[in-house]
Amino acid sequence: MTYLASFFTAPAASSGLTIRILGTLVFTAIAIFALSQAPTRSRRPIVATVTFFAGLFYVLFYLWPQPYDRKPNEIPLNSVEAVGFWLKDAQPVVSTFGNIIAGSMLGLGIFSLLSVHLRKFVKKQRDWQFSGILLLSMVAMAVIGYWNWIQKIAPGSPDLENVANWGFPQYANDFLFDGMLQQMDAAMFSIIAFYILSAAYRAFRIRSIEATILLSAALIMMLSLMGAVEYQTSELIRNISGNDPNGFINNFTLKEIATWMRTNLQNPSLRAVDFGVGIGALAMGLRLWLSLERGGVSA
Repeated sequence: MTYLASFFTAPAASSGLTIRILGTLVFTAIAIFALSQAPTRSRRPIVATVTFFAGLFYVLFYLWPQPYDRKPNEIPLNSVEAVGFWLKDAQPVVSTFGNIIAGSMLGLGIFSLLSVHLRKFVKKQRDWQFSGILLLSMVAMAVIGYWNWIQKIAPGSPDLENVANWGFPQYANDFLFDGMLQQMDAAMFSIIAFYILSAAYRAFRIRSIEATILLSAALIMMLSLMGAVEYQTSELIRNISGNDPNGFINNFTLKEIATWMRTNLQNPSLRAVDFGVGIGALAMGLRLWLSLERGGVSA
């Protein structure tokens, strides 16, 4: 396990690390190709077995007693401690392989994206112009991003946190990422806000008692976030109470009502929703772990 733990800890940019990474990529490509060529009946048991043992490792890692205040070269006293020591030593290795698998999946996603949009662009299919813009943007962002990253880690490179030391890659990365991508994200979410408002209007229309309660709660919460409205209502309540800070009517300002709703209604409801979502996620995780979700296994 010590050898496996040190397999990917070679010095950065060294030939040894490059060879190991390339070897891992080749092995992964061969394994994926062999698995894709295998018949479905033999493929499912392989995927189910690998999935089960991968999930079993983390189940044991979180449930098995872990070593506390472990000394270097400490010998386990019994089999329980031996398993705990092994799980503790194996976890960084398993996490490393998990990152490798995630990177491989990202590569498959990029390959799928390229295959679909390159075909559409070359054959001039419907909306091929958008496919061309997507491919050009992806290549430009990747090239500029890696160029900027390589200059940052290069030995003897200037302090690129200082704008005075910027070159073309830094200005291009700033223009593409901060100047275009983030601004387009903000514009997209701003447009989505109007659709959310339209959906909220349709959902909040008074048709029943429940819709009336929902509309009233939403209206109170929105008004409490409007500084001018909240200030005017607070002044009105303060004048009614005769500027008495201990007056009972002070509990009916928009701020106090909104705070009470968050504390006594919203937060408990969110906890209940989170609890239900957690149970659902646990059930789905068990189905995936035990390969009961046939859609994931057959893929």
